[in-house]
Amino acid sequence: MSVLSQKRQWLAERPYVLAIIITIGLILWMASGAMHAQETPAAHQKQIAPIAKVQVQNMTAQLIHDTVELYGRTEPNRITTLRAEIHGKITEVIATRGAKVSKNQIIAKIALNDLPIQLERTQALVEQRKIEYKGAKSLNNSGFQGEAQLAQAYTALIAAKSELAKLKVSLDNTVIRAPFSGILNDRYVEVGDYVKSGDKIALIADLNPLIVRAYVTENQVNKLSVNQSADVRLLNKGHLQGRIRYIASVGDNVTNTFKIEVNIKNDKNKMPAGISSDINIPLAQVSAIKLSPALLSLDEQGNIGVKSVVNNKVVFTPINIIKTEPDGIWLTGLGENAEIIVLGQGFVRDGDEVETLIAPTTSSLVQGE
Repeated sequence: MSVLSQKRQWLAERPYVLAIIITIGLILWMASGAMHAQETPAAHQKQIAPIAKVQVQNMTAQLIHDTVELYGRTEPNRITTLRAEIHGKITEVIATRGAKVSKNQIIAKIALNDLPIQLERTQALVEQRKIEYKGAKSLNNSGFQGEAQLAQAYTALIAAKSELAKLKVSLDNTVIRAPFSGILNDRYVEVGDYVKSGDKIALIADLNPLIVRAYVTENQVNKLSVNQSADVRLLNKGHLQGRIRYIASVGDNVTNTFKIEVNIKNDKNKMPAGISSDINIPLAQVSAIKLSPALLSLDEQGNIGVKSVVNNKVVFTPINIIKTEPDGIWLTGLGENAEIIVLGQGFVRDGDEVETLIAPTTSSLVQGE
């Protein structure tokens, strides 16, 4: 019998020996795994996270005017609807729609009817009452007539004069005149129309100066004052200079906004009312930095701001937008100088340590000239 066969026979006769050997092997295997598990965290702890790299560009603030930007619409300086004050037929229409009219210019005429005859009769009556009053006064002075008769004659004279004045006014009202210079925007009558007292005759609008109406917020109204200059941009009309002529003292109950009016020159009445407009009102000078809107970001609370680098750490700074331009925005809150992250700001947070690289001069970043 070979030696190997003898060993197998010996183990077969003693199975407890094989069990002891297997048990010892399992214990050694488990112990080696636990030691490896204890060593693994230490190994991971020794690993250092890589520092993020970002591109930055140094920004310098400049003095600019803080502004209030508003949206408004143009309105006439004055507008009125002329109405008939007596009844009668329209006998003549002089001014046409869209025409320029001057103050006291005749717009239309109403038939006189019997007003001239009534006026002549009343004038004669006034003369009669004057003679009667003069006679009553003479008799009263001579003691042949009492005070009652004198007062009655005086009352009759005043009544006749009142009727005469009333007829003169009615006669004047047969001619419809422009109360001020402007544009005859609309006319509601034609020759032959019959009008009653209160019927519309024409609509006249004064467009010089032209008024731009807008509404400001509670925070803005205290920054404005009457006679303050304003830049107005009308649709397809370029930029025009104006001044604030009115600021409401009482805000709207629904919107909590305050109405303002800006007047602009319109000497030749070329600009009509009802045009959309943008109003830019310059305020005090502030120190601001100009950059691209693409560099703005939000913090975890939803505040809008800019990420910069201070001592190799990311700093999120909330900002205030002063005004916008086609090539960038002006904002405050970053101080006089700041290293703005222009590339990689979306991958770092406030407080992260970073390695900075100077952005190339060919960067599309927008900053102040």
